[in-house]
Amino acid sequence: MTESSGILVNTYESIESETLAALNEGKVLRKLPSVISIGPLAPCFFETSQQLQWLNDQATGSVLYVSFGSRTAMSREQIRELGDGLVRSGCRFLWAVKDKKVDIEDDEKLTEVLGEELLERVKKNGLAVKNWLNQEEILSHPAIGGFLSHCGWNSLSEALWNGVRVLAWPQHGDQKVNADLVERIGLGTWDKSWGWGDRETVVKAEDIAQTVSEIMGNDLLKLQALHIRDEARRAVGDDGSSTKSLAALIDTWKKFQVLP
Repeated sequence: MTESSGILVNTYESIESETLAALNEGKVLRKLPSVISIGPLAPCFFETSQQLQWLNDQATGSVLYVSFGSRTAMSREQIRELGDGLVRSGCRFLWAVKDKKVDIEDDEKLTEVLGEELLERVKKNGLAVKNWLNQEEILSHPAIGGFLSHCGWNSLSEALWNGVRVLAWPQHGDQKVNADLVERIGLGTWDKSWGWGDRETVVKAEDIAQTVSEIMGNDLLKLQALHIRDEARRAVGDDGSSTKSLAALIDTWKKFQVLP
């Protein structure tokens, strides 16, 4: 990496100016090439999913999207506490249920994972699915008003781009750092008492219900998320910080001598 002429990163100046400055001033790693922000990278869209049909029937900003990515699996006990909490919150929700890290092993039906009683309660004000979801399509839907997320960087970038409030529940890797960013820039909240990748601690339904209800009713966070969305889109606009950074990099490339 130190032998390259630059490093492109999927972020932008207004949310990580201090981090980018520290990297480029050699405060993190000596002899590090220029770190150039070119994000957020705009999502691309695919075919309309059947979940979109359910979202089309929901009120604007009324639905909490719940997903912990493709590599995070919860214990059966925690999944059921989460489901109970979502129901108790009284909020509408779309929930991607996952209890196995390896998709090929994740073959149990929703009734087996949630139990018939909880599944019936879920159906009254939410939709739970075990199949793959087009997250970009979901987060861009006007019915989505919040995102309960593990804070993987791709998920967080999609939330930024679409101006969706985030309830952070990091699990592993860089997600704790990303959850901290969520709070610092005002995109959402992070209840640290819920733990960090701790499979021995189970967050109870009562706590989940209260926290979900609070974030979905927080209009200030909603407005701040929309402001962050506008900043993100300006960054890749004609005169945006990421556009300028990429243009400067291209100018540098043009100066390289091409050997015959």
